Amino acid sequence: MTARTSPLQHVLLAGCGDLGERVGTLLHAQGTPVTGIRRRPKPHGLPFPVLGMDLAEPDRRHELPAADAVVIAMTADEPTHEGYERAYRQTLAGLASILPRPLPRLVFVSSTGVLGDWDGDTVTEQTPPSPKRATAKVLHSAESDAYAQFPEVTVVRPAGIYGPGRTRTIDRVRAGKPADHGRITNRIHSDDLASAIVTLLELEEPPSLVHAVDRAPSTMGEVLTYVAARLGVPVPEDSGNGTLSGKTIDASLLHSLLPRDGLRYPTFREGYGALIDAAEAERG
Repeated sequence: MTARTSPLQHVLLAGCGDLGERVGTLLHAQGTPVTGIRRRPKPHGLPFPVLGMDLAEPDRRHELPAADAVVIAMTADEPTHEGYERAYRQTLAGLASILPRPLPRLVFVSSTGVLGDWDGDTVTEQTPPSPKRATAKVLHSAESDAYAQFPEVTVVRPAGIYGPGRTRTIDRVRAGKPADHGRITNRIHSDDLASAIVTLLELEEPPSLVHAVDRAPSTMGEVLTYVAARLGVPVPEDSGNGTLSGKTIDASLLHSLLPRDGLRYPTFREGYGALIDAAEAERG
């Protein structure tokens, strides 16, 4: 797996929300032409164009611009089976139907939720998915759709994305909401996820599947204790039964592909510490 011998000519971002914007901004900063696509473009100052198009119901009279890579990073309007079907499977089919031929390579952002429970186990890219939730089952089907519809696909499965605007754990601690301290959690900062996607785009022969989490799977108790100490508030009560639960996600494959400086936020400590510092700086 080596870097490309020639630079990317044009990247389409299907789904240009928070993650898509971060990926596009990184690509644009290094000189790669980028076009975003989203259902409801917002008039904000991104440094690259964003087309208004509903890919789940595309107007086939209009072709998308040619590209050598597409990133799909969708967010469902509602967390239901129907919402996920529309956001992922229908979007994939619609996108494939209007892209110029030959179809470009695809990076499809899925979720480790497709793996299922695997309580107490360490899971790798070789672990067979066993989704339990209806939305996770749709995502697993969408992964299969991607492999069937596009000639070259990398599925990226992140877990626990956090960062600016994604501060649920910090908000939980501030509010003192109880949580299961024995639950194993896997996380990745949104900046690191965006950088990882750019790295995968730049590889000449990327893997077909990668897990995207940081280097420190941790119990919820460890995370809450750290965040509470940084905030100077009590640790929320433990709502669990005192036993460990949840799975540990092995992302060593992705880590081996990253540049030498690796993750900017290799553990939750660096990531949440930076978020708390930024919030305190804003308050003055």
